[in-house]
Amino acid sequence: MASTIHQGRARRLAALTLALGAGLSLAAPPARALVGEGSDEGVQPVVSTSYTVVGRAGLEAALRADRGYVTGMRAHHAGALTMSDEYLADPAARSPALRALAVAIIHNQRFEIALLDGVARNLDRGGSTLGGVAVQPSASEGLAVGQRFARYPIPGPLTPFAAPGEAVTVRDVQFAKAMTIHHQGALDMAGAYQADPAGRNSFLRLLNVDIITDQTQEIALMRRVAAAYPGDAAAVPVPASMIHGMEGMAHGGHGAGPAAPAPDPHAGHGGAASPARAPAPAPSPASPRRAAPSGHRGHAH
Repeated sequence: MASTIHQGRARRLAALTLALGAGLSLAAPPARALVGEGSDEGVQPVVSTSYTVVGRAGLEAALRADRGYVTGMRAHHAGALTMSDEYLADPAARSPALRALAVAIIHNQRFEIALLDGVARNLDRGGSTLGGVAVQPSASEGLAVGQRFARYPIPGPLTPFAAPGEAVTVRDVQFAKAMTIHHQGALDMAGAYQADPAGRNSFLRLLNVDIITDQTQEIALMRRVAAAYPGDAAAVPVPASMIHGMEGMAHGGHGAGPAAPAPDPHAGHGGAASPARAPAPAPSPASPRRAAPSGHRGHAH
């Protein structure tokens, strides 16, 4: 009899344990792809420092690579913000897909600028050496949780390219073509850092994976919108003044050589480019707006 009672209790305890385990697994926060997002409710933000460990002889080259990349990509991102602001303020900017994309660019790249600023601060802290090894502070992890950042996704397939009853406008095509050139510059800089043996900062390398993934998808979207233009999209001129922040491309080789000119947006279009725009101003330090959570992966740095 006692054995039967003990067996019954054991079965009930096992069932309770399984139920608790299932409940905890359902309540657990979702796994984050790569570096994740930071909008989890009730999570206490903890900002930690990540480090780059290199041979002592390689520290100077690693710092030069990181600083060159941060300087260039920050200026480039700032240009994307002003390009998007100008597009959104233009009454001729009519494409719902491009307007949603411009809002997402402002939100997401403003946060990435904050990440880059955090890297710059850590690089200025100086490292320590032990024997032949150097340890350098390289980034601040956890900023997304502290800022309650959730990434804005790019417009989905249900977002129309043109406003109801209208067609894609010349201004829409200009923005799509200008931002495509701009995004290609970011892809070039990210790829150059990934290929640089001195680029040892794992935080920046993960950020580059996200930049390459995001901006490749955004280029594809912008090309589809331009292709929906009822006229000849290739013949629509793009003044060089519409492409901001390309002075950051001077740092694609980590500071070597003079600034390269922006790519000619009129190649094959028969128009003369306007004078190059002055360096884009830095964005306001305001924290990014919070977005509704989405399945799009982002940066939980």
